[in-house]
Amino acid sequence: MKRIILYFILGLSLPLIAEDKPLATLKAEYKAISHELNNEGDTLQNINKFILQIAPEKSYFYNTQTYYVDSMENDPQGRILYEEALKASISKGKEMFKFLSQQGFMPESRYRCLKDFNNNNMRIWDSNMGSKYRYDIDMADLIWELGDSIKTVVGYECQNAYADYHGRKWEVWFAPDIPIKDGPWQLFGLPGLIMEATTDDGLYSFEIIGIQECNEPFKPTFEDERYFITKRKSFLKQKDYSIKNRAAMVNAMTNGKVNLSNSINSSENNIDFIETDYKE
Repeated sequence: MKRIILYFILGLSLPLIAEDKPLATLKAEYKAISHELNNEGDTLQNINKFILQIAPEKSYFYNTQTYYVDSMENDPQGRILYEEALKASISKGKEMFKFLSQQGFMPESRYRCLKDFNNNNMRIWDSNMGSKYRYDIDMADLIWELGDSIKTVVGYECQNAYADYHGRKWEVWFAPDIPIKDGPWQLFGLPGLIMEATTDDGLYSFEIIGIQECNEPFKPTFEDERYFITKRKSFLKQKDYSIKNRAAMVNAMTNGKVNLSNSINSSENNIDFIETDYKE
């Protein structure tokens, strides 16, 4: 791993492939853990895998399963298979999403984040009820307070730090021996790669699985021109409304072929988003 550290210390002036297609020379895989309530009010754990591609002055965070599904949709042969599975899923009623998942065509999180450290900006891609949205965030929102605790994460000695960010309190563990001021999701800005991150209530967390050298361009965002441009809080407010009215909206979108009953997932009692300040 010392070879990786020296590579980044000496390699910050590596050229980019193009202005909008940086060349990643390191990538980290994270396990993203979130929680939700089921119809009986029990708390369920969701686990998704994300990749953080790291290049000089930029990074790109994306979900691996969703990228696979998007790739299939944008490949002529894959598109045929995807549309056949989608049509077949309609007849499954309430089991449509489970059916798509079993066929390998169910995306996980559509969240993607491109950090641009030169311009102090993050670009976010996400979706709501089938529609895709894009918005930018000023990176100045995140301010850290260093802690004095030490622990080992995947073989690296890590220090902790704290931040209040977009409505939630975070504790993270970063590795000074990997001098990259980056991390999963929207987290960054510490003197070492963020290896773990957890909200104070434990509802959201990220855990690093592995890290390796690479030599690859950032994964593309397919059909970027079809994303609606919005603002962060506006998107979260709209998504909150959609969840609370999910049954009626799915019923309308499928012309009554999929009739979901109102459930706890559509109520005020559901677990809130990873960012909660949209209510302010």
